[in-house]
Amino acid sequence: MKKLIFVTPAVPGKSARAVLMMARSIRDFGGSLASSLIWIMVPESRNTFSDGEKAGFAKLDLQIHPYPIDPDVLQFPFAAKIAAAAVAEGLAQGQTELLCYLDQDTLVLQEPDEFLLPDGKVLGYRPVHHKLIGTGWDEVLSPFWELIYRTCEVPEDRLFWMMTHTGEKTKPYFNAGTFVVRPERGLLTQWRDTFLRSYRQPEFAAFYEQNQLYTIFMHQAIWTGVLLHALFLDEMQLLSPKINYPLHLHEDIPEALRVKSIHDLTTLRYENIFDTPKWRENFPILEPLQTWLESQLEMQKSPHKS
Repeated sequence: MKKLIFVTPAVPGKSARAVLMMARSIRDFGGSLASSLIWIMVPESRNTFSDGEKAGFAKLDLQIHPYPIDPDVLQFPFAAKIAAAAVAEGLAQGQTELLCYLDQDTLVLQEPDEFLLPDGKVLGYRPVHHKLIGTGWDEVLSPFWELIYRTCEVPEDRLFWMMTHTGEKTKPYFNAGTFVVRPERGLLTQWRDTFLRSYRQPEFAAFYEQNQLYTIFMHQAIWTGVLLHALFLDEMQLLSPKINYPLHLHEDIPEALRVKSIHDLTTLRYENIFDTPKWRENFPILEPLQTWLESQLEMQKSPHKS
């Protein structure tokens, strides 16, 4: 049985090129986890990768796993991520002790040994980057979160405080872009099943109409509710702020919590920060990482080089 398998969703084009850069970072900087299996989950209807993309995947020993998804579900923000994660969990059962989900805008900068959860831990998690639709620790639970808790049957005694990357103390709100699970517990299947029976309910649709953020982060809210329902606190492992650091929100992070150097990070999320011409001025990078990153970004612009 494998110790850990990485999984990420992808579709042809920019998404596939981002996955290639992420996979290269794992292979080059992942230490003892550098040779781990990396699964690419793609909707069956979008499994039209170019020959160049397929060649890039093969060169890095990435495995493509197409999965079925209803077209209507595919249109809802981040629903494909949930379906992909659940299918990957099913494939992983009996094959690996741990399944590490990474969004495609992730880079691994040094060995992510925190992903190797201690015995007894079922989930490795980071809080959300910033509060947005979340609820402050000292605030009354909002109507939206009351509905999430009812839908997911969250026990009252499961609440605890979290600190977001931007320094906000909140009620539980788990990031859905980087996490580690033990696949035999079925958390990702529960996430999918709960989401599918909930996301189109009229009660939630009313919130979507109020604010688009409820639509965008519905997947993450349901993830939070499922985890609070399924797990006790002592089954969860809080990963350090060096994991899943939001480089694109660097300026929003209080100075006391802001990393001094990109070299201090284990994994980062970049979203669209590298599309900003002056990003290098804000994040001085030493060699050999600077040359590595610049070469990867150049390949992002020139897909035929992948």
